[in-house]
Amino acid sequence: MSFLKDIKPHKTAWRVQVKVLHSWRQWNKIAGDSLELILSDANGTKIHASCKKTYMGQLASKVPVGKWINIDHFGLTGAGRTYRTTNNVYRMNFVHNTSITPSTLHIEDNFLDLVDFDSILRGKPDINILIDVIGQVLDFGDLETIHCTGGKERKKLEFTLRDISDERLPCCLWGTYAENVYTACQEAEDGFIVCLLRFAKIGNFRGEVQISNAYDASQIFINPDIAEAKAFQQRDCVDSQAITISESADNKIEKKIVRDKWMQYQLKNIVELLESTQIEQCRVVATICAIDTDWGWYYFGCLDCSRKVYPESKTVKRVNGKEVLSYVWWCEQCQKLVYSVSPKFKIHLLVKDNIGESSFMLLDSIAKGIVPQSAEYLLNGSLDELEDTSSFPEAINSLIGQTFMFGVYIENNNATAGGVCYKVGKVWKDLRMLKMGENSESYSAHTEGTTNSYGAEAHLMLHDSECVETVSTPSSKRKSGENNEAPDITSTSKKPCTKLIKKEKK
Repeated sequence: MSFLKDIKPHKTAWRVQVKVLHSWRQWNKIAGDSLELILSDANGTKIHASCKKTYMGQLASKVPVGKWINIDHFGLTGAGRTYRTTNNVYRMNFVHNTSITPSTLHIEDNFLDLVDFDSILRGKPDINILIDVIGQVLDFGDLETIHCTGGKERKKLEFTLRDISDERLPCCLWGTYAENVYTACQEAEDGFIVCLLRFAKIGNFRGEVQISNAYDASQIFINPDIAEAKAFQQRDCVDSQAITISESADNKIEKKIVRDKWMQYQLKNIVELLESTQIEQCRVVATICAIDTDWGWYYFGCLDCSRKVYPESKTVKRVNGKEVLSYVWWCEQCQKLVYSVSPKFKIHLLVKDNIGESSFMLLDSIAKGIVPQSAEYLLNGSLDELEDTSSFPEAINSLIGQTFMFGVYIENNNATAGGVCYKVGKVWKDLRMLKMGENSESYSAHTEGTTNSYGAEAHLMLHDSECVETVSTPSSKRKSGENNEAPDITSTSKKPCTKLIKKEKK
């Protein structure tokens, strides 16, 4: 009997003892119909196994999921590069004399290899290897029907997963995976859903890290009976609830219960925000009165790390008789030249309420929740730095005069330098359902003894779930000097601004 780490492809006369973790049928043009398996030995070492249609009749019934089996005689090939279900460099193939028998070993272990969200967001895992993740489902949207090539339709569901450390990770599921999660969220009486996604794919959509199912190779479990899921339930006992409003395509407003960390934080007016000397988070209701054009409205981010890149060169080449621009950038984080980038929002706002003014900064994941068009769309293919700051796209201009509730980070430079520019971690754009009176009592404990200009009624907000985004780049990772100069926000008039402003340099 051998362990999976010891088997090599130089022979087929191996005997292993493994547990069947997952199985599914697969078809492709080259191999045709096959049965795919993920197996694990007692040490947790995993391997992908394949059974051709030729041997399915005699072997398929002998590999039930969850059972321990003995496998004798099999071939080994290279695991390939992409969509690898395990980190094993080999792939097991059943052959004509493969023998499978029940094993006397019984270990009740799912052999999870959970990857923490922080590692995923930092780009540490190999994106070619499928991973296991677990998190609480937040901010799920509508179940969409997507028309694919060939006339086929597929269901799609986007939501956010929150891990036990409160890191947030975008997730997009397709097909039956999307339908199953959506149904579970709709049927959950308390709105509490923990999702375990096994053998999930790490992707990149518009420059943002995203988790999705890898066709039928993935597994999904809702509120699984495991210790990792129970840890979420224990934390949930002390968490509060915030009601989210999401608007469907037919403009029907539905109430959905979603736990939201931000709703636990105090609602401050701008004067209270500016006077804060503690590093903390809070919520502020304010109206955008101007855009600070000095900072521009976009930057180009590296596709690998999403950090800002800097222009290195721009050359003109002739391709098929046409002049084509070729760009090269330098990424400080990756310490390398990059040849493809992703446009990202970075918008500095001047905001005000009825007693004060301040400056807020929205990074890409937040800004695209309230700007109706993407940065890539607004640039229309341009890869040049901003030269003319006298006019911004109408999609950004349209923010002026609008009122939002902002989730604001009070960071070290804010607390010690009298304000400066505050980073926004969340935005609520629908304030029509501001709850009054009795509903505010749920959050009065967080603001006890504090008075602000909005009164006690403003403690509980309902917001558009499509606009809820979480900042993924910690402030400690931003380059110093980018946002640290205190903006000139002195107002000479109480009338709201209706245009972009260019600040005078002192």
